[in-house]
Order: sequence, then structure tokens, then C-alpha cells
Amino acid sequence: MKNILVPLGVSENAESTLTYAIELAKVTNSMLYVMDSFNPSFHNAHLLNAKQAVGNNNTKRIKELVQQIDNKNIDIQIVRYEGDVLSAIASLDQKVGLDLILSGPMPNADNEAVFLGPTAGKLVKKTDIPVLIVPEGFAFAAPKKALFAFKRGRVKGDKSLAPIHFFQKIFGTEMNLLLVKVPGQERKDRQIDHEIVELSNTMISTENGTVYQGVLEHFRTVEPDLLTVFARKRGFFAKLIETDVVLKKDFYTKTPLLVLKNRK
Repeated sequence: MKNILVPLGVSENAESTLTYAIELAKVTNSMLYVMDSFNPSFHNAHLLNAKQAVGNNNTKRIKELVQQIDNKNIDIQIVRYEGDVLSAIASLDQKVGLDLILSGPMPNADNEAVFLGPTAGKLVKKTDIPVLIVPEGFAFAAPKKALFAFKRGRVKGDKSLAPIHFFQKIFGTEMNLLLVKVPGQERKDRQIDHEIVELSNTMISTENGTVYQGVLEHFRTVEPDLLTVFARKRGFFAKLIETDVVLKKDFYTKTPLLVLKNRK
């Protein structure tokens, strides 16, 4: 793991998210890129100056935060961009090769029913980069035990499981596999590729309506300090959201959530 991106919003939890990212980057000897994720839309051409002013203020805010925080002597680069956040991330990924995006849930403070706000939801749904969602105010700790919940045991791409392999190598993370069989699922989807089987000697099979229900049923038994799921184009998160938010009734965790992607 060489390059970690941290999109920071305007909430008071930006500092705790950046602190967590710095601790992770120090342990993993990674480069840290910080990007402002607050990017309001300006549809009127006469408001371009206002848009530029907002961008300048956001960059200034990010710089001040980076300067004030204890950076543990790691290399931090602030990424300035114009336009869409997802396009900027794709461009940076093409340039440096991002291994992980680390984000807070960034929910709407006025809506307690939301688990992942629009920006975090986009990161999970619309990027090809693994995402680590860190709960607000969560202090960094090496993940010693993880629960990897999935309903399809097929892996596409030799880099899809790279974050897990890395955590196992650096932290000695113990993986617990949870195959969730859901109604209407085809038998072929329940076949498990050897790449997943080899992650752990422990696997539980359960029948539930959704992956989330399976997680709820077995979370207390495993007591993980890292929850891992797959985000596929036709998978659990894709079906959850027509908009970019994720509601707590559909998925919620107070434990760091690692969302894997199919990567070649």
C-alpha cells in the first residue's frame, strides 16, 4: 500500500479522519493525499468567481488543518482540482495509482437516519478504488480481527483482495469469512473462489434476506474491529441506493468498514 487518498469535508470530524489516516500511513509507510470534498455546484456563469473563491477558501482550510495537526513526519500532499470529485479522483488514480480511499461517513448532520452521506456514498458506489470508512471520532488501532461478509464468492481481478492481504501482512489481521445466502440467489453465486477460501481457516454460512442482516446476526459472535464487504456493480450497495446516500436502516456500523472493489 503506497498511496492513500483522504477526501475531507467541512464537518468538525475532518480532523479525526485525517488523524486516523496519518496513523495508518505512518504504520504502512504510505504517501497521503488530501483532497477537499466540499464542491458546491454553480450553474450560473456569473457565479464562476464565487466558485473560485469557495475553492480557494477550501484549499486554505485544508492547508491550515494539515499544518496544525501532528503529521508524524509522513509526506502529505494537498490535491487541488476543479470540477467533479469523482473525475478528480480518477485522474489522481491514473497519475499515482491509489491503493485506498479513507473517508469518514460524512452524513448530513440534519438527518440522523443517514449512515453514508452523498460524498462517501459516491466513493463506495462510483469509484474502482477500495474505500475504508472510518466512524466519526474513531481512534486508529491495528485491526486484529475482521469479519468479511459476502454473498458472492467470486473474485474478478488479481488486486481485488489486495487490502486484505496487506492488512494480514502488516497487522496480522485474523479474517473470519461469512457467506450470506440470500433468497433467489443462483447456485453458481454461492461458489467460493480459492482466493477467498485461502484468506482464513474460519468460514460461517448463513441464510438471511440481505448481507447486512447476516452481519447483524453474526457480528457479536465474531466481535471484529474491522468489517469487510464487497461493492459490486450489481451488488449490495448498488441495489441500496438510487441516490448516493446510504440509510442506517439499510446498513450501519460503528466499526471501520473496508469496502472492496473488483480491481485488475
